Amino acid sequence: MALSRLKLKKIREEKIIQDYQNTLQAHKKTHVKSFKKVAKQYAKNAWSAKYNDEKVQKLITLMHSGTHKKEFSEIVISIAQKGRTEALLQEDYMLEALACVAKEHSFFIRNIKNWKPKGRNSQKLFTSLVKHLFVKYDIPSCLTSLWFASENKLARTWFIDIGQGKNVSKVNHFPVPITKKEAHYFTKSPSKFTFIEAIRYGQAKTAGATNTFINRLNKTDLGKYLYPKEEFWKEVIVFLVRNNPKATAEELEIVVEYIWNQKFAKLWGQNTKGQVVQKNPSEPNFNLKGKTWNSLWKRAFEWFKVVGIIRKEPQEWAHFIIENNYIKAKTGQCFVFEQLLTKQELFEEGKKMNHCVGSYSEECRTSQSVIFSMQNVLSRGKSLVTIEVNPKRRQIIQTSRRFNDSPSVFEKEIIREWAKQNDLKA
Repeated sequence: MALSRLKLKKIREEKIIQDYQNTLQAHKKTHVKSFKKVAKQYAKNAWSAKYNDEKVQKLITLMHSGTHKKEFSEIVISIAQKGRTEALLQEDYMLEALACVAKEHSFFIRNIKNWKPKGRNSQKLFTSLVKHLFVKYDIPSCLTSLWFASENKLARTWFIDIGQGKNVSKVNHFPVPITKKEAHYFTKSPSKFTFIEAIRYGQAKTAGATNTFINRLNKTDLGKYLYPKEEFWKEVIVFLVRNNPKATAEELEIVVEYIWNQKFAKLWGQNTKGQVVQKNPSEPNFNLKGKTWNSLWKRAFEWFKVVGIIRKEPQEWAHFIIENNYIKAKTGQCFVFEQLLTKQELFEEGKKMNHCVGSYSEECRTSQSVIFSMQNVLSRGKSLVTIEVNPKRRQIIQTSRRFNDSPSVFEKEIIREWAKQNDLKA
């Protein structure tokens, strides 16, 4: 005899609560009642139980950590009670972002109980939530991604300050110097742009660039990274816009790489004794005064024909060629995968991550293994995940966070997308 829909819901509810019990018994019972509320709501709104003990453990850890645990619990319960919003509680990176929201509860301008969810997927729901809690005025979509950089409290204050009416040019410690006009264009940047692309959009638009030119510019490293001496790079953008607004993406990439190498890159090479040493930049005083597009392009292209795109670090073993080392996540965050090419780089990675990758130099030297470091472009140099690839089979062998922990669900998605784009077996 077929069970009624009401009976099925009851069975699911009981199953979810029962699944929680083993984990809950090992902890303080402060939030048992709250979890039961969440379980009941899931039973009503979801066709299958999507939570497991690992997810419950994550929620418990966040609910018991920091001075914001009460606010985080209230957010979780409010989300569960809304219905059709369970996507916000199903992924680790979303739970961590919600914990960051709870930390900033003193800046809430509206009660979460009055939130009216918009959208069905987790990104749209999260955007709807933070706009309800913090935002008085329209803000660029790219700012939402700042909530997913859990280690960067300063980035969250940019979102709150701009959302509550502060001009971008007046925001404390914004990563680049920015004028009011650039700030205006930054806030009007297309929704598909990342945070860094939106900054370049504001700089280039102020200089008179077309959208076509900006799209080409953002395909270069200027659209992927923030550099030291950003005032100089703003001058470069203005120069490119005014001197060759029809430059192709390939031409812009060569010129940008040439300028970086001449003025900033400390390249590695051999001295007269045959020792590998780091050399100072070729032209540390390089500037654009008196230069035209033709003169700059001639020098850049001649350089490119000889050396191509140079790696800026020393290299002790073969460079494993991949098509794309830069991945944009669905959250708007961007990640870069950098190959480690020296014993020193492996040692530093192992020391920072507290695992044994420092002992892999022989495997790398003999091309048995290739090691990559996955990093957020807003915090270059800080490894999130270490990845070992078998170059012959083009297969990912293992991935490790600090202390050999497994990557989060979100990080695994990024790694799978990187593997897919580079024809690697995940």
